Amino acid sequence: MLTMLRPRDRFWITLLPLLAALALSVAVAAPSAAASNAATVISFEKSWIEPGHYLGETGDGGTIEMWVYDVAFVGNVQKFTVTLQLSVEGGSLTAILDGQFNFSTGRVVLNGQVVDGWLTGAQVHEESRFTGVDPETGGPTFAGTVQLMPASARGEG
Repeated sequence: MLTMLRPRDRFWITLLPLLAALALSVAVAAPSAAASNAATVISFEKSWIEPGHYLGETGDGGTIEMWVYDVAFVGNVQKFTVTLQLSVEGGSLTAILDGQFNFSTGRVVLNGQVVDGWLTGAQVHEESRFTGVDPETGGPTFAGTVQLMPASARGEG
């Protein structure tokens, strides 16, 4: 049957499966590359240990520790800087974040960058909410997530 077709048509018919295979391999490879640059979201719960110091656990059994400094109050909002240390299955890192706690909503929002360890240079976003008072320390407790953006790390994406 192929012999009845013009040479130009035979060329495209034989090339078509090769082009389809190439397109399929590109389509299969693209999601894995994009997935490696997707944000890593780590859930956590942390409690006040002493003034300016919080300690907790991540959802995957890791640890989160924060030191709060440069505190200022603007109305019903506390603004501050934190040093975040995070240890999870993927690695350990230290990040510096700036943000605020809104006393009306009980929400914390922090943004910054990994300065040492896993994903150095990556952007970090933390959101949490006040969940109550720790009966042992009498200090506040918080639950939330830390998002790490690997594509923003030095030498990545």
